Amino acid sequence: MWKNKGYIVAYIAGFFGILSLITPIAYHDDSLVASYIWMWGLYTWRLLLGDTTFNFSEDTNYLTWGLIATFLILIATISIIITARKAGKRSRNYGVLWFLCGILFIAAPIVFYFGLTSDLPSWLTDLFWDFYSLHFAFIGSFIAGIFAIFSAFMK
Repeated sequence: MWKNKGYIVAYIAGFFGILSLITPIAYHDDSLVASYIWMWGLYTWRLLLGDTTFNFSEDTNYLTWGLIATFLILIATISIIITARKAGKRSRNYGVLWFLCGILFIAAPIVFYFGLTSDLPSWLTDLFWDFYSLHFAFIGSFIAGIFAIFSAFMK
């Protein structure tokens, strides 16, 4: 039944990869302020009864690690979607590539988290992660990685 159907699971991994790129990686929400941060530098800030402000981060430490993680997810997402399409049409096996894409999906949020943590002073790191919580992009990238690795072993 599952013979040569790994490309379907690879498409699901690609879908979660796209979701990881377009959803925030961190958020803070309380009664006074709501803030969301994307890996690629976009952030929003909304005060209670105020307008929402969209802006891009100018912090080089944040942007360096965020853009590296974004690039890893983007490369893995494009690779897995293109090869899943080819595998579905020609019944080819891209198991090794899908496994590597799964590793990239899993490595990207880890690179972001620990890269950001290593560049900030310890007191500021504690403040940042005490203020912000992880959002779907962090978890979604792990889900994409699990699906990609699972698709690699489906023959």
